[in-house]
Amino acid sequence: MAKKKKWLIMPIVHSKFNDKELQEALNDKSRDLLTKEQSAVPSFIFLSGSFFDIKGFAYTGLRAWRGAVKPSTTDEGRRPLLEATFASLSVYLSSLLALQSDFFFAFEEIKDILLNSKREDLWTIVSEKLPFVSLPPKEMYGNQISPISPYFVIKQDEELILGEIYPSAYLSKVIETIKTRFFVFYQYQGYSAFGFFDSLPDLSNFGFEQQPQEFNEEATPKNLIKYASKAKNLKELLIALIHSHNNAFLEQFLIPDYELLLNKLLEGD
Repeated sequence: MAKKKKWLIMPIVHSKFNDKELQEALNDKSRDLLTKEQSAVPSFIFLSGSFFDIKGFAYTGLRAWRGAVKPSTTDEGRRPLLEATFASLSVYLSSLLALQSDFFFAFEEIKDILLNSKREDLWTIVSEKLPFVSLPPKEMYGNQISPISPYFVIKQDEELILGEIYPSAYLSKVIETIKTRFFVFYQYQGYSAFGFFDSLPDLSNFGFEQQPQEFNEEATPKNLIKYASKAKNLKELLIALIHSHNNAFLEQFLIPDYELLLNKLLEGD
């Protein structure tokens, strides 16, 4: 029997440089913030990336997910399917979640206008419709019942979105173990970062409605380790990851053609 062809595009090595102490510090802080008291450490993958060249997407990752295999320059038979899937999700969800943030700002403006006009009655009606969940138009995914990764927003503020990805038949064709998963999307000074994890930590660990401590030091591994070690929430952890990616302190991987990747994801098989 012929092996089933894998259509998910694999990331490739973009930069080999890696500061191991910084990598370990960020992974340790990730575990601290995601682990509930007296519970097992959750699986997680955090990503921060930027568009590269014309169609490429380069990213840095933190990972502690059972079965996760980083891309390598040599194919040893262990394809990094988990890595590729979460990297793909981060590219796919970015535009949707940016739109989600726009909805949030629109709601805040509607709230201010109605309350300033003493129309609490109308705001009560509108607020019952929260949260707005952005889905792509039908034209983007053809005749399929749902898009590749519809999601529900659990909580958000102006910078951070916490959501849950619904089970997807199309993802499960690639990796059967990926069903419902939680994610965060964080925007910081024009940059963004993602986190995916398999169990929900305390909401107080995310930093909602809190102004994160700014990173104002010179961007060096030593200063980022110091900042990350004192991080009180996921916002500050993701700030450290964004700076680590922007300064290429950790390994980077590349999706050479994210447009082709998105087309394949949206079309299914």
